[in-house]
Amino acid sequence: MQGFDSEFTNLKDYILKITHRIWEERGVDRIRDYYDEHAPVKTPSSTTFHVEDVVRFTLQTLQMFPDRQLLGEDVIGSEDIPGTFYSSHRILSTMTHEGDGFFGPPTGAKIRTRIIADCICRENQVIDEWMVRDQSAIVKQIGLDPKEFSLKLAQDLKKSGQAFLSVEDLVERWSGPPDSGLASGIVKELIETYTTIWETSELRILDQSHDRACEVFAPGGNTFNGRSQLADFWTGYLASFPKGKFRLHHWILNEEEGKNTRIALRWSYSAHHHGEGFFGKPNGAPTVIMAMTHAELQEGKVIREYHAIDEISIWMQIHQHALQ
Repeated sequence: MQGFDSEFTNLKDYILKITHRIWEERGVDRIRDYYDEHAPVKTPSSTTFHVEDVVRFTLQTLQMFPDRQLLGEDVIGSEDIPGTFYSSHRILSTMTHEGDGFFGPPTGAKIRTRIIADCICRENQVIDEWMVRDQSAIVKQIGLDPKEFSLKLAQDLKKSGQAFLSVEDLVERWSGPPDSGLASGIVKELIETYTTIWETSELRILDQSHDRACEVFAPGGNTFNGRSQLADFWTGYLASFPKGKFRLHHWILNEEEGKNTRIALRWSYSAHHHGEGFFGKPNGAPTVIMAMTHAELQEGKVIREYHAIDEISIWMQIHQHALQ
């Protein structure tokens, strides 16, 4: 890997090793080695611009979940220009809620949740990052209600005097380099499938794109089996947010011998909360779903899929609109 320490044999090796050193070896100070000083880190609910913010967040997370493990399920990556790599890293995190913090007083709850982090890496450092955590899965396993938990966050944000961001601001947050170019072949087909689902609510297209026995890992810690359960899940979202705009911000295709074809997508969907569905009675809130997806395919059809969506951030946008 051009520009990286010789110990790292490839992008996957680099990502898994630095993640393990920072989190499980508790080498929080190593963040300053592996992140550029001014690397932006963007999530659906926040953006930071300094490595010390990453250090602070890591320490706060370990305070709440001191036994946290990060099990690297996959790294889908590309080398966009020599020495500059794009990594989409999917993690299954297991932990126990043992300390005070963002999620309230400790409950002793055992937690399982997934995260997808997209990173641009150059010269042995992360220089840009987008990340989605399944926050609603954590909230539910702790024993709280995601809607009520999000309302408190929105009220606290209003009291702090922070401005609520526009749809344009949130879409821009999820945009950004590198340009992955025009998709073709199997990637183009999958992007067209998602565009059709989100913009026309045509769920029958899943019969063409997804295997009948597909397994789908969805927000809230949910797992769905088969096209019918997946269609029911998307129906709840589309009922709440009809007739919106789907945007594809980045894609990666990995085709490796002995493995399923794997595709990583970073995408957003913007719409108004005009319908009654998964997110309750409509209040007209302009809303952006900022998401990432990993898909595994065999013989041209999706057999396994992981959707990283932060439902807490969606509920917050709905509550913020009501509080204005």
